[in-house]
Amino acid sequence: MNPISSSRREPEFGFDAEVLVVGAGPVGLLLANLLGARGVRVLLVDQRETPPESSMAIGVTPPSLEILRSLDLDRVFQEAGVPVRHAEVHEARRCLGRLDFAGIGSDYPFFLSLPQAQTIAILREKLNHFPTVRLQGGVAFTGLTTERRGVRARLRNAGAAAETQVAVQFVVGADGHRSRVRAAAGLTVRERDYPQRFIMGDFADASGLGTEARLYFSAEASVESFPLPGGWRRWIVQTAAVPGPALAAHLTAQVARLAGHPLRPEKARFVSAFGAKRMEVNHYYAGRVALAGDAAHVMSSIGGQGMNTGFADAELLAAVLARALREPAMAAAGFAAYEKIRRRAFVVAARRAERGMRLGTLRGRAASGLRRVFIRHVLFGVLRRRLAPHFAMLTIPYRNLNHVPPRCLPAR
Repeated sequence: MNPISSSRREPEFGFDAEVLVVGAGPVGLLLANLLGARGVRVLLVDQRETPPESSMAIGVTPPSLEILRSLDLDRVFQEAGVPVRHAEVHEARRCLGRLDFAGIGSDYPFFLSLPQAQTIAILREKLNHFPTVRLQGGVAFTGLTTERRGVRARLRNAGAAAETQVAVQFVVGADGHRSRVRAAAGLTVRERDYPQRFIMGDFADASGLGTEARLYFSAEASVESFPLPGGWRRWIVQTAAVPGPALAAHLTAQVARLAGHPLRPEKARFVSAFGAKRMEVNHYYAGRVALAGDAAHVMSSIGGQGMNTGFADAELLAAVLARALREPAMAAAGFAAYEKIRRRAFVVAARRAERGMRLGTLRGRAASGLRRVFIRHVLFGVLRRRLAPHFAMLTIPYRNLNHVPPRCLPAR
């Protein structure tokens, strides 16, 4: 199928769409929905012909649910997911404290657990409500040329040898940390890998923990556990080295030994090894091209802040693009504000993710003892009232558009 063919095309306007969004992951889908709600003509393309089925990111925070409320999706997400209202932290099998989200001062006093595949499915279905949005799968972005009035993007359908071009006013790369859009726009990144390695898996839940999350620290390694919809539970274990094909067996052995919960490898529906890195683009935009989500920044996934930071990118960028389409002279100022605001939010979130990962993955008996004292007497002592809002991302600057002061945006 030719990605520019559509019964809604308006040749007299001179463009095939107003905005091309590359990447139909959670951030690209949310951006397309938010633009569609504003009546913007969007072409959303993804090189995958079908959406991914694996869980990947599972956490949706209160600020993200506030964004989803503008699309009437907050309740849809809640009904599909598991609200996590409590989390216990253990060191060497001893409970150090219990995190309670009840008093965080939000309409959503919980951390919502929902597999990324279901997040994608909900956002894809919502696109059907917006006739100005077209989604094309199996379409790869191959390059772009910026012109005075817009951008010509080159696309290739799956299995096709020839490229086709689409004319749009703006292009957004939401195509992940290996972003082709970023490369085509000449935008560079700063990045570094962390040494920590992890294995995660989703298992039929026989833990008896219900809807509670658990963090198990020890002198040897860390274990994290979160409930999932449908009677499943995610387990994440720290590992010194990825043990080749025996991922499930290694994960279950570690969980049994360090957390005391027996798991059966054959009951896993998803197991994957992953590392951690930090990456940020030097500029979030170049001319008529902007980046969002992992195309712009990556942080440690421990703590579940990455996708939610991308959701806030999408919300602000939708507002900036909608205004730039109405008032073209405001595009440069809007993109500059977008970069400043979202960079600040990312830096704070990334630092928190890094500190949390480092604290949880310290090894050795001395480190374990110091961590036990710090968690019990500082986190659950001096900082107890701040702890739940911190993990709910309510203290991230500019956490969503409702918390961006008007002075930070270009004057009308």
